[in-house]
Amino acid sequence: MASIQEPKFPLRLLVDKEKNRVVVAESKSDLVDILFSFLTLPLGTIIRLVSNNQHDHIHEINDQPQDTFGCIHNLYKSVENFSDGVFWNNICKTMLLRPRNPCEALCKKLKLNLDDSESTKYFMCGRCNRGSDWFLSTFVGASCCYCGKLMDKEMKLHGDFGEEGLGDGVFVKKGSLYLIFDDLKVLQNSPGNSVQQLLQLGYKNLNKFKQISLNVGLKEILDLLKQSLISNSPLTDIFLANKECKKMHRFSPKQGPKVEKWTNIKLKLMVRKSKKKILYAEAEGDFVDFLLSFLTTPIGSILEQLDGDFSLRSMENLHKSVKEFNPSWLIKPLLGNPLPNPKVASQFGCKKQPLINIYEEKTPSYWYGKGVVKNHICYSNVNGVISKKKSGVKNPEAMKLFDPRSAYGRTESALGFVKRPSLFVVWDDLQVTPLANSSSISFLHKMNVSLDDLEEHVVSIGETEALNLLGASLVSSKEALTEGLFHLLLRPKEEDSD
Repeated sequence: MASIQEPKFPLRLLVDKEKNRVVVAESKSDLVDILFSFLTLPLGTIIRLVSNNQHDHIHEINDQPQDTFGCIHNLYKSVENFSDGVFWNNICKTMLLRPRNPCEALCKKLKLNLDDSESTKYFMCGRCNRGSDWFLSTFVGASCCYCGKLMDKEMKLHGDFGEEGLGDGVFVKKGSLYLIFDDLKVLQNSPGNSVQQLLQLGYKNLNKFKQISLNVGLKEILDLLKQSLISNSPLTDIFLANKECKKMHRFSPKQGPKVEKWTNIKLKLMVRKSKKKILYAEAEGDFVDFLLSFLTTPIGSILEQLDGDFSLRSMENLHKSVKEFNPSWLIKPLLGNPLPNPKVASQFGCKKQPLINIYEEKTPSYWYGKGVVKNHICYSNVNGVISKKKSGVKNPEAMKLFDPRSAYGRTESALGFVKRPSLFVVWDDLQVTPLANSSSISFLHKMNVSLDDLEEHVVSIGETEALNLLGASLVSSKEALTEGLFHLLLRPKEEDSD
């Protein structure tokens, strides 16, 4: 059997010969579609893809040790190391390690879909017949809320046309070339755009340039994904192996007004006075769920919330390019463009979310029937069918959706990913340790810190504090809690005593 050949994408580079730097590249729409799809990827997916790419290739960019962006990878690693008993069920752990892409149907049309997660499937219990109470799960391994048996009867969703191609590209129009600058700014290809941008970069003629033509594959695109988060020059880093990649700017927390109490989450901080840093936070389920929800949130949505306040390098330029793109160059169904602010996939969000502008997709309604309806004609099906449209099935009955974020699997009782009550230690670098059945005396002994060097503080995490934590997790390599929250401890005490 012949193996499926990995697609390659032509790319023409304009290189500054003296500085050995890529100035601009020309590309067809297929590669630009893939670059724009970066914005739909949840953070957990990005961490997994980048990590796997590094493990698969011994040679690293610039022959340097593996680089990471911020310390969000410690959060991902903590989830990997959690026992299943930390969560309501084993599905929650999988949701965090392999979060669902909210633009899954669109990304399946890409010539190369970076997200290798399984497509959404639908399951019912093959044993129960509850009359009007039909339960449906979009997760493999869910247990029936009635009989407790595995929901293993896979159903085809009637009227699901997600895999049909649009025929004219995915995000941008086919048949044109696009300009991709070294910092991942993307523009429509035109002589005017080229001249204007080259003049802004200080070039008055083309004498300093040489052209390089190459083909780009999966390895290079995954390298671009990684470098887009840590570098201002990902094209140069990848294709010219330039060793002058600059380090990330230091994090500076955003200041803002206090928010209404209903959005707040209380957090106990333990400060090491001699170092003037937060050693760890003692947190309950709501705060840990909030942190874990970073992994299920698309990077485009995160950039929209951070609004340029924290440096995420070239990924910010890609995000800005999408926002400023001429709508006439986008695919017609995307004129209501989801890329700048993609929602969190349904059932993958934080139930108590202090980031009030991060939204979870509305959970669809599902209907069960004994046949399908096409052109007002009913066709029977002994196994039954499901549809998102009530009019799509014969004798429709509303279905109840299984939600993993619940002790009982019911949407109305969903709380979050981790069990309640629960207690965790969140370290400064975002490693998370469950404290179930752990001795506090042994814990203090292992820290090897003088007790009189410790000081306890209680803070409220509202929207501004949540944004600072999110930003710090992405740009601070070791001290996310300190860089995101320590400034709160410098406030006059009466501010937090309300």
